[in-house]
Amino acid sequence: MRITDALPELPQAVALYALHELLTSIPPPPDDTPEAHEAWESAAIAHLAALQPADAAEVDLAVQIVSASACARDSFRLSNQPDCDFDKKLRCRAQASAMLRNSQAGLRTLHRIRADRDKAEAAMYPAAMRRAGYWFHDVSVPAPAPAEAPPPAQPAEQPLPAGIEAEADQYAVIYPERATRIRVLGGLPYPLDFAPPEPELVLAIATGTTPALRALGPPRTHATA
Repeated sequence: MRITDALPELPQAVALYALHELLTSIPPPPDDTPEAHEAWESAAIAHLAALQPADAAEVDLAVQIVSASACARDSFRLSNQPDCDFDKKLRCRAQASAMLRNSQAGLRTLHRIRADRDKAEAAMYPAAMRRAGYWFHDVSVPAPAPAEAPPPAQPAEQPLPAGIEAEADQYAVIYPERATRIRVLGGLPYPLDFAPPEPELVLAIATGTTPALRALGPPRTHATA
């Protein structure tokens, strides 16, 4: 299993760095054979992917969780070796218990981060946004135009309302994948598979020049709401 296939939502560089950090922080396989190393690496990737990290911060926390759990298992294994005396057995089991606590604490932190993100996303649902002053329109997808029909004319560029780029930055933090698609396409994707932002917010995401928006890609000189 390749790390880039196991974590498709992450940039390739982040996924490869996470794999390097994970493999250098967990105990090596007991058998020094190519087959054992392949199974060891595949198991590490599977454990990391099971935590479903959504960004670089979460994948760093997931690496800590998996490595602490692996070290705990290795300490338990060492405590059960035939040549392990009583004092060494106690030290190994104490180390295993400490690693388990670290792993479980990291898992609770990861769950708390996701709960906070889900709460922030819930605040962006249509009902909450309408109470905040947004207005939603029909998003029915029109029938595709005939192949010979000329492309629609680009609308005249309008100045963005004050403060809209701050809203665009917030949208990019909450919905990084959606904001990236809008940035790359210069407008809403077709077919539309999520509730659309307001036209002014779409234009701000596609053409804005703040550091957070530039991290998604270069600004578009021509964009559609």
